[in-house]
Amino acid sequence: MAVADPVNPFFRALSRFRQRRWDDAIDICTVLLEKNPRDQAAWFLKCRALTCKQWMDDVEIDEEGVADLLMDENAVAQAPRPGTSLNRPLTRADAAGGPSQVVRPVSASGRPLTGFARPGTNRPTTSSAGRDITTAMQGNRPGTSRPLTSMGRLVRLRTASMQ
Repeated sequence: MAVADPVNPFFRALSRFRQRRWDDAIDICTVLLEKNPRDQAAWFLKCRALTCKQWMDDVEIDEEGVADLLMDENAVAQAPRPGTSLNRPLTRADAAGGPSQVVRPVSASGRPLTGFARPGTNRPTTSSAGRDITTAMQGNRPGTSRPLTSMGRLVRLRTASMQ
């Protein structure tokens, strides 16, 4: 006594499709379409299986042939571009004792030269007395100078119109 297959044939075709067994899925869908030619799910699955079976990996197609390799116009230059080589000969500035391109030039105060003129920052102090905290707070008249931040935020809390 033969037992009928309890599995839905479309489900079996879908299972074969997921297992990438394209021929089995196509055969099962063909049998289903002979019974009912209007079964849209069977048509769709059969078309997808046929498409996946004939699919070609186009990554392999783009390989270059021998003629492409020989006639390649993208050649690498034999000599480096001027000024980019690490093993370059000494320039005239290096040979004449000029500034080295490796070390960044600094001013007399030790700050790097940027090429921009910034008034007041490039003048060194005349003596060490200006750097001392006890003499820094003294003005021209002794006992009258106080630090600029003694009033803090209270300098301008209101304008003249708010009296």
